[in-house]
This record gives sequence, structure tokens and C-alpha cells, in this order.
Amino acid sequence: MNKNLTIKNIDNLNGFKLDDALEQKLIDIEWRIQTKEFSELFAQISEDTIKGIGISWSSPFHPYAKYIDVIANDSSFELMNYLLAATGTHDKIILSCCDHELQKIQLLKQFQFKLFRKTYTETYEISSLLKRLEQEQSAQKLTPLLEILNEPTLEQNLFKLLKYNYEQTHLDNPAKDVPWQTWKEILLDDTPDFNLSFVAVEENKVMAYIFLHPISPDHYEIGWVGMNNPTNLLPVLKQQLIQLQRQGVKTVEFEIDTTNHMSWQFAALLQLEKKKSWNSYYVETM
Repeated sequence: MNKNLTIKNIDNLNGFKLDDALEQKLIDIEWRIQTKEFSELFAQISEDTIKGIGISWSSPFHPYAKYIDVIANDSSFELMNYLLAATGTHDKIILSCCDHELQKIQLLKQFQFKLFRKTYTETYEISSLLKRLEQEQSAQKLTPLLEILNEPTLEQNLFKLLKYNYEQTHLDNPAKDVPWQTWKEILLDDTPDFNLSFVAVEENKVMAYIFLHPISPDHYEIGWVGMNNPTNLLPVLKQQLIQLQRQGVKTVEFEIDTTNHMSWQFAALLQLEKKKSWNSYYVETM
């Protein structure tokens, strides 16, 4: 390490100058520092000026992983060493970054991190998606979430399936084991559209679901997507998009993970091979 640089474990950024070239890079984690939503905060300092930051935090819902990030203009090798030194009860360490952050990805390779997931977040005009889905048949029979919540057996069936699907698509970073009722609370806290979040039911059994969430009057988010057995989800999506268009909604936003084979059904429709991704890497602790 440069002899003019020292690394300190600090509680906040008060009393330090921030290197001008670092300010833009800190935007995404500044809120975490301000609200003290972190476990460790290491600063690479030269003459009272912060040249680099290493930060870690935990997630109560994914308790087995330690999350980290490194923000530095020059070499961040030493900051990474500090972050990897103490792992507590965590069995892996995770860092996520954009696919174009080549310097950070090179740093991860030096420490033997492995890529385990790519996430694509994109917004589309509903009209353009419906043109691509012209040859796709709409689903024949779908049940709104509102009706499912009034049927205790189907309600339990739905949220047990939601729990199972989430756990199976997060094997690299397991979730905390909570009852299906907690998954119901999580979904309802995320304010779904109760009439346009559709569930496919066959013989009194939930076969598939796609949840929709209003962001603004003309923009919706496609939420959790899941199924019981291999099912073509495009007809369900098409029917939802038609309903949204009728309501005057113009655009929809998708968040698609490569670890989720269910929502990955939409990859070709969304032309994700042409899009930028948010990459997640992990290294197992010793």
C-alpha cells in the first residue's frame, strides 16, 4: 500500500474531506452510510482526505451472507483484504456491480470471487411487447389475487408455492426460513394490484402466478413470477399487458435474474442478450 495512505475503521464521514473523484461513485451507498445501515466502514485516507471506502452490511432475510462494496479510485486491494478479514457467522461474501465496472470485476477475480447471478432491470412500452406477443394465445382462465385471498386453501397453496420458488431460485444465497404467512405479509407490503395480479388455478391447485405492482398511473412493475410445474407463462403475461393497456398504463418494468428459470422465460421477449446486467459474485469464507 502507498505509504501516504492509511486505512481506518470509521463510524461516519464527518471530519474528513472526500476526494472529488469519489463523490459520484458514492451516490449508491451514501444513504447506507448516512443511516448507519452498515456493519463495517473502512476509509482509505491520505492527509484527511478519503481516497477509498470499503463497506459491509448484512441482510436479516439472507442471514448467511456478508455483503460488501469497495469504492476507490486507485487500487482497492487493501480495502478488500480488510473486508474479507472478519466474516463472523457468514459462510460467503457477496459483492454486486454493473457488468461494465471492469476494474472492480478484475479485483474480484484476484480474490477468487465467482459470478453466480446476473440481474436485468429494464422498462418497456406495453404496445411494443404486445406486438411481439401477437402470435401468443392469451390465457383462458385466470383468477385475480383478490379472489385467492378469499379462499383459504388456495391462499395457503399460493404462498407456500411462492416460498418454495423463492428458496429454489436463491440456493447460492439462502433465505431465512419463515412460514408461508410471512411471505403473504411481504407480498401485501409491496402493494400488488389485487385485480391484475393473476393466478392460474387447475383442479383447485395453484399452477402459476405473476404479480403486478403500480408505480404510477402509467407505469407498473412486474413482480414475483412463479409456477408449480413447467408452464408457459407468456399467455398470462399477455393477458395482463392487455388489461394494463386498457387502463391507460404505458410502460412496465421487469427485474429478471438468471437464477430464476421461471421469469427467465421472458428473456427472449425482452431481448435481454442486448441489455446491461447487474452482476453478483461470491466467495466462500474459510
